[in-house]
Amino acid sequence: MNYAYQRFWHTTVRYKEGKLDLETTYCDSGQELCAKMVVIPDNFEVCEAWWEVYRAPGYSSPARFDVKSLQGMKAYFGCGKELKNALEPLNFPEARELFAEGVRGVVQAESFLWQKRGFADAKDYEDHWYDLFNGGCRYYNNVDRVATSWYDHVGYTERTGTLFNRFKSQFLALDHDYWRLSGHFVDSFHSVATDIKLEKDSEVILKATGEILRAPDPVCKEASSFMPGLAQKKLPAMNKKEIAVLLGTENGCVHLIDLVADGATTFSLYKKQVNL
Repeated sequence: MNYAYQRFWHTTVRYKEGKLDLETTYCDSGQELCAKMVVIPDNFEVCEAWWEVYRAPGYSSPARFDVKSLQGMKAYFGCGKELKNALEPLNFPEARELFAEGVRGVVQAESFLWQKRGFADAKDYEDHWYDLFNGGCRYYNNVDRVATSWYDHVGYTERTGTLFNRFKSQFLALDHDYWRLSGHFVDSFHSVATDIKLEKDSEVILKATGEILRAPDPVCKEASSFMPGLAQKKLPAMNKKEIAVLLGTENGCVHLIDLVADGATTFSLYKKQVNL
């Protein structure tokens, strides 16, 4: 097996001196980039933001850019359009993805910020999420079957210092006449892995498997049953919405969908890099 391309992400959210420090670092064969934000915990308003380039085409030394256009934005659901508009002047297509990863980190870290967010107790916060995300994924679309509450899964309701970590990776390799694309996703609450086999020339998926190794409830793990439905599809040609439909949309796992979508992008980036 000959490895062709690798991509890595790490997102962390830390509580420090009354504020949240967010950081998402990304590395691949050609770039090393970082998105940073400082967020106020009670309203998730961004008070500072930076974009850092350690290694990228056209850069002979590290560079840092203040992103003042993000100040005042609420780092929570629904901020996608603001992110897009604020980050366009950076001229880095990766910026929106990395800052969005930071926002997702804030959403996850909220599990330990319920007091600052104005909830009466952890149960009040958990009930809020059942209403907010009702039908949003397999867990919240099958609440009548769920046997494990969110905080039973987490194990506690309070955490200090580092509130959340997420690691993602993608590996593309050529195995004789086939491409092998492996994706891995591990964070403070979940663990997911995918393996996709593609025909070398046509790029058509021959076999796709996925495992949800750690999740809030056994019902989540059922979402991996949708993976074989990717067979006979041309992965690089699919967008995220098309992938989501094949992987069950609201009956699927959002993290499994993200992994496969990251895989499609990985394959496309590799082809662009080597001019295939």
